[in-house]
Amino acid sequence: MKVDITPNRLLVTSISAIVLMVAMLVIGVVVGASVANDTDSESPMKLMAESAARGKNVSLATGQIDEGNEGIYILDHLNGNLQCWLINPRTNEIGGVYRANVFEAMPNLKQGGDLDFVMTTGNFNFQNRGNQQLARSIVFVAEGKAGAVTGFGFQFDNTAIQRGGVQEGVLQVVAQGPIRDLQLRDQ
Repeated sequence: MKVDITPNRLLVTSISAIVLMVAMLVIGVVVGASVANDTDSESPMKLMAESAARGKNVSLATGQIDEGNEGIYILDHLNGNLQCWLINPRTNEIGGVYRANVFEAMPNLKQGGDLDFVMTTGNFNFQNRGNQQLARSIVFVAEGKAGAVTGFGFQFDNTAIQRGGVQEGVLQVVAQGPIRDLQLRDQ
């Protein structure tokens, strides 16, 4: 029996695996949002699960946005586009999209070539200002060869998401630094 391992076959297999992973994560977010908004009095605890996955050309992570909402962060390794999708818990559709480009935010990176991206989320309780609410999660993107990490956050209007439509905004840099040779002062 001869196995076909041509480059085209490997590419199709890799792309299929990435598409399957994205589809499973989106379905998980939608089902999770539906379960989290169930008002069953026998289930007072809401499940919020954060996760991250990395492929050759894309990284995905989920993070808590506020008390009842989770977002999915998507990083395209090829063009550096980073997005966060908020799911509207009433409609189970995308209610917000926030964007940044990691190549613009991390000037030491050069688009193309063999980049070593990893991505994860962390929680932080920001102080809210006005109608705009700060998301509780920060998404951290690191690139191993450049030795840099950048954290992104965003503001959103939860009532606007509840009303429907898609809210758009910017993922803003909230933390940035090197991952090697960090010099700490003596205290």
